[in-house]
Amino acid sequence: MKPPLDIVHPRIEEYLQGLLPRRDPVLAEMESLASKRDFPIVGPLVGALLQILASSIQARRILELGSGFGYSAIWFARAAGPSGRVLATETSSENVSLGRGFLDRAGLGNRVEFRGGNALEIAAGLEGPFDIVFNDIDKRDYPRAFEVAEALLRPGGLFISDNMLWKGNVLEKSPDDATRGVRELTRLLQTSPQYLTTLIPLRDGVSVSLRSA
Repeated sequence: MKPPLDIVHPRIEEYLQGLLPRRDPVLAEMESLASKRDFPIVGPLVGALLQILASSIQARRILELGSGFGYSAIWFARAAGPSGRVLATETSSENVSLGRGFLDRAGLGNRVEFRGGNALEIAAGLEGPFDIVFNDIDKRDYPRAFEVAEALLRPGGLFISDNMLWKGNVLEKSPDDATRGVRELTRLLQTSPQYLTTLIPLRDGVSVSLRSA
């Protein structure tokens, strides 16, 4: 594999970061922890996008496939409002514990339910509809996230996937399993008559797919 590409030019990235409002202490702490641990979070630029998207369709029931320690869940929970609920799934028990703590301190603990375990297995036992399905699981399993959206997402809902440019590896002629997973999800979305999809080259690429009626 070649070295990762800068999806967004560093100077443009710096400019965009400078346009963001100052983060509250909980988000700032989460960003600091992610930096120290080299742990992948969506970051504030994508976080703001998620909040805007969720607010735009008045999302009240949101499913996260892969939640880490709750960074994206905070942005979704704020959009969902007091009556909304975010179901966050995460394999790491440590991250589940951290996430619950962060959400409680942000005053959003009553809007987010963390479930520990495999996101796909958890999703198989759920009943829809959800307004948003957010996909950030292991990349080789991305096509299976499409199946979750097919089963649980309401018409007019959004299927959102992170890392859809996968550090530029989608350009490789001999991709690994992770890159093949991202490419296959991209193919499924682009060829499905049920979804209108755009791929936003922000951070590592975010696809936004609107499900038709």
